[in-house]
Amino acid sequence: MSKITMDSIIKGVEIVPLVTVVTGATAVGKTFFSCQSDAPIMLNLENGAEIYPIQKIPLYGKDVVFDDCMESLRLIYAQHKKMGVKTVIVDSMDWVQKLIHKEVCKQKSVETIDELKWGAGYQLSASLAQDFINGLDSLRQLGLEIIIICHTQIVKVDEPIHDLYEVYDLKLDRLIRNTIKEWATIIAFCEFDQKTHLKGERFGQKVYKAVSTGDRIMHTVPQAGFVAKSRIPIPSPLPLDWKVFKEEINKSRKGE
Repeated sequence: MSKITMDSIIKGVEIVPLVTVVTGATAVGKTFFSCQSDAPIMLNLENGAEIYPIQKIPLYGKDVVFDDCMESLRLIYAQHKKMGVKTVIVDSMDWVQKLIHKEVCKQKSVETIDELKWGAGYQLSASLAQDFINGLDSLRQLGLEIIIICHTQIVKVDEPIHDLYEVYDLKLDRLIRNTIKEWATIIAFCEFDQKTHLKGERFGQKVYKAVSTGDRIMHTVPQAGFVAKSRIPIPSPLPLDWKVFKEEINKSRKGE
């Protein structure tokens, strides 16, 4: 018998922990932005956050394996109140994927996952990645916010209603990146702001030059050149500033 009753219906705006994917240009400040979040702990795979005074679980070095990532999630789940943790940062998801590939190769006694026929290596990798995502979602159910940092790669997009084009997308296997993108509340594409100005003319055609303003911005609305997303209506682009970002989230939730 179904457990769904009239009492099961949820009314009004739900305030639930965000899953924010932070991606974009190299050295734009993805880690700095993430470390400004509320009471964070970082799964530190890249060993690139030494200057930030936050809690970190070191997951770098030749002896680190994928199960260390899973065990880190179990530790946070059991001890998050004692740790005073409110946000979990993964830095970065594509480095978690490296450990996943390593684990698949170990299980199947191969050098690379491409040696497994019919894409089996990528299917196994996606299954392990789902275990990791499920672990993060368990932390989210406790009330913790999730931030996933991920590098970019150029991906060709072939859609029935458009010509073939390229975008900056998450630097992950197709199955894994699609799962992450579907799960995320927000995908913030970060870049240095650029302006163009008319430089002159050449052979009768106008020539424009791009100049960086030095400002760092984040997009939550997709454009032709990159993937972005927001389930919460906020302005885009925004300054790459955690305080501004959360202020806009809170305003949207209040209907302002």
